[in-house]
Amino acid sequence: VSPAASPSPSLNTEDAQKKLEETAAQNNVALPEENQINKKALKDFAAYVNNLKNQGKLDLNKPFEIVIEAELDEKGKLQNPRFTKKVGDENLIDLFGRMVAALNDSGFLIYLQPISKDNPGAKVIITVKQGENEVLASVSSETSSSARAESVAGILNNLLFFGAGSRSGKDEEVIMKNTSATPDGNKVVVNFSMPRQSVVDMIKKQLEPGA
Repeated sequence: VSPAASPSPSLNTEDAQKKLEETAAQNNVALPEENQINKKALKDFAAYVNNLKNQGKLDLNKPFEIVIEAELDEKGKLQNPRFTKKVGDENLIDLFGRMVAALNDSGFLIYLQPISKDNPGAKVIITVKQGENEVLASVSSETSSSARAESVAGILNNLLFFGAGSRSGKDEEVIMKNTSATPDGNKVVVNFSMPRQSVVDMIKKQLEPGA
């Protein structure tokens, strides 16, 4: 597996899409077509968020932390997700728990397929935490060996790099650019971090009429 790609300023959206498809094909990862991503799950989630906002129950600035454990099936979907930690604002805990479920139902987590192919039924630990300045999210999952953890992390970083290029100008680009995979023993840890205000602004933008 080639190491994670280094940024190339000349890579346009079309080239990035081609590279993404090549990387996926080389590593036997099935990328979702645009129409395969279940937008209904994401729209239902957006409607739920809007409802909370209209009831005055949505304060995106409060600190919270959740940990969700699950198993990963061969299609990169979470099975039997359960909370193992809930700290902080009840509404935000519920909100981000639903967000993980919506991402799972939509098929967006298919990017985790390299892990599930390497180690079917792998245990996954998802942590989402909001402090004063940052929102942090991590997905930690066991692979079959430390060598495979390094290899899978490299594949995921390539998918994220080319995936970001292919979604240029969209929120997914921002999310993927702020996400990276690193090996930790026989685990792969996918980390996302962004300034809290940037995440709040992104969510608020989604709540605007016509978004």
